[in-house]
Amino acid sequence: MKFIQKYYIVLLVLLFSNKVASAQDPNFSQFIASPLSINPALTSNGESSWRAMSNVRTQWVGIGSSYITQSLSVDGKLKKLDDDNYLGIGGMVIAEKAMDGIFKSTYININTAYHLSLDNKGNGLAVGLGYINNNTRIDFSQLSFDQQLSSIGFDRTLPAGEPSLSNATSFSSACAGIMYTYDNDNTFLNLGAAGYRFVKSNRSVLDDKTQYISPRYDIHADFGTALNDRVNLNVSAVHMIQNGTSNTSIGTSFGLVQNANDFNSEQLRMLNLGMFYKIGNAIIPYVGYNYNAFQFGFSYDVNVSSVKSGSMSARSFEISFMYRGFSSSNLKTGRYHSPF
Repeated sequence: MKFIQKYYIVLLVLLFSNKVASAQDPNFSQFIASPLSINPALTSNGESSWRAMSNVRTQWVGIGSSYITQSLSVDGKLKKLDDDNYLGIGGMVIAEKAMDGIFKSTYININTAYHLSLDNKGNGLAVGLGYINNNTRIDFSQLSFDQQLSSIGFDRTLPAGEPSLSNATSFSSACAGIMYTYDNDNTFLNLGAAGYRFVKSNRSVLDDKTQYISPRYDIHADFGTALNDRVNLNVSAVHMIQNGTSNTSIGTSFGLVQNANDFNSEQLRMLNLGMFYKIGNAIIPYVGYNYNAFQFGFSYDVNVSSVKSGSMSARSFEISFMYRGFSSSNLKTGRYHSPF
């Protein structure tokens, strides 16, 4: 049984390494809580002077070793150029781990964005640029190969017989995006497009120069409005394209204000209930809660894909955390709160 498990681990690693050209970047079910992974123009967007966000996604629970993706981002308004225009800066780290840590990948992204007011009616434009670095590492010392099979079982001190293997690969690239925004006290709208890695980047632990990770392009839209003094409505969508494949996620949520101070930014108690849908893949119920500047979210992927994973059903869930900091100079009060 141990031999079979190790055989399949090796097989999965080699498949991942050889087929990385068709792989896609990590993406979250709660993409509203990971804006820097969607568009660099979303850097420092929103009501707060700064914000910190974190996502933890666990996939394939119940089928061998789970695949864990974690992100941490911090961004804020760096310099206010006048009453309406400002420069923002931010950074994000995404760490992936699989096969009990044998596979690890770290993605670092540093962004800056300029937010320009087009008029005094709430119309604006944002342009973002970013630097990307990715490092992928596979600990082959924890794997067993056919050449290491002896009469007493696998002996990892023996040569693996795979001279072309490299335990790490990395690349650096850039990203850019643009976004139109409309914002007033009751409603906001974002429409944006972005590109990540505009040139193909080699990424193969087999030292295969023909294997690469392709550029990624996405478009997104976010709309929110206050239905009344106690209820928010948010609708969000993102469509990602990479290497000829695409995926689309859409979702809606309602924010139900719990406290007597209505939508005052410093004193907020709000229950968030919603549903997301990864088209052809999963239906995702979502529940969250705002407590003053803190926001928490939990979602669970209900698989609706026609691709089955055997007799066991894969389970995926995601947790998000957010903290938003406000200063007295830009404290926004009103009836509407953005999910960002």
